[in-house]
Amino acid sequence: MDKRNIHEQLEDLHQQIDELEVGHSQKANLMGLLEDIELELSTGSSVDAEQAGLLGRLEDMVSQFETEHPTMAGILNDIMIKLASIGV
Repeated sequence: MDKRNIHEQLEDLHQQIDELEVGHSQKANLMGLLEDIELELSTGSSVDAEQAGLLGRLEDMVSQFETEHPTMAGILNDIMIKLASIGV
């Protein structure tokens, strides 16, 4: 799996988060999660990913957004699948 593709999806997600009409804390949680994913992709340390629980956090975000923001939930789910496929 190409990490560049994941980075492109993360950029798209950043734009959607900026336009998203949710509470500040939800936006902050999403942005923090994306920053952690980007850090993981740049360092490539899967031990850090396990400790941070990135996939679990992604799953939680997908669950939170799938009803009211299905497009965002779909992007998050796709990123989660791609990260799992590259061993993150």
